[in-house]
Amino acid sequence: MNYTNSGVLTHEHIAITNHLPNIGMGTVKEEILNGFRASPKYIPSKFFYDKHGSELFEKITRLDEYYPTRTEKSILSSIGKNLYIDWEGAGIVELGSGDHSKIRLLLSQIPPEALSTLSYFPVDISQSAILNASEKLLEEFPSLHIEGIVADFVNQLQLIPNTGNRVFCFFGSTIGNFDEAQAKRFLKNLGRQMQPGDHLLLGLDMVKDTDILEKAYNDAQGITAAFNKNILNVVNKLAGTDFRPELFEHVAFYNEERCRIEMHLRALQDMAVQIHPENGQIFIDRGERIHTENSHKFNEDHIRKIGLWAGMKTEQIFTDENRWFSLVHYVK
Repeated sequence: MNYTNSGVLTHEHIAITNHLPNIGMGTVKEEILNGFRASPKYIPSKFFYDKHGSELFEKITRLDEYYPTRTEKSILSSIGKNLYIDWEGAGIVELGSGDHSKIRLLLSQIPPEALSTLSYFPVDISQSAILNASEKLLEEFPSLHIEGIVADFVNQLQLIPNTGNRVFCFFGSTIGNFDEAQAKRFLKNLGRQMQPGDHLLLGLDMVKDTDILEKAYNDAQGITAAFNKNILNVVNKLAGTDFRPELFEHVAFYNEERCRIEMHLRALQDMAVQIHPENGQIFIDRGERIHTENSHKFNEDHIRKIGLWAGMKTEQIFTDENRWFSLVHYVK
């Protein structure tokens, strides 16, 4: 494993380029502090995923209550034979790639003769996640060419190579973490980056019974609560604050009007949080909530709107027998 003069991490069959320094830590800190200046206060959900946050989320995906991951994987595990995609020489771009478990299911269904010709572009804000996933993928698919991109894909889509015949994968219903305006803006930008003939596989968690939804975000073991509180540890590292996560409680509920699960942290007491090194303060009242995540749920009308926003045709909709989750194939 070594670095080139341009800062590219290289390994046999793997190259990883880190573009996050182009954004700068000052920008990251300002983004976080802007959330605390807002009313109501919020923390962008992308800051959940430090090393510990990623480990906690992996535990969440294995919980009995948390259906989205296993349901999406069940769809992915048999989708290959029904996808009308020419894999020869394709570039597979996975946005927010995380671990390798989902893309592995897709790759395992691609004919070996085509697999040896394609390239995989995992895009994630965590370089270690890309490297770990890439090494595991190469154990199973040794001919796979991997070019990792460490970036904020919401703001840095233009960094994705235009290789022609690309298949964009955006799994996990991550699009549900955006509000409607953000989703519309992101999808329009993605549509502009895509070329005619490019494909998008988009995972969407569907509207369903409120009890099922709320149990998925309030598990009996309290792992989701720990995951939610851990975002304050991330904020402390990135923005120089001194939040004490134990002084907050996890709150998650389904907002039926807006078709979304909302996650918040509710303060258990009045507090003044220090910001270092500026020595400013963030004042929080007892009972005040910090909004940490939305997880929008979708229906068939939303699926149609997404295609319109992105300027793409809805090719196929794959779902499970309960219609709890959908994997939608769009074509530019």
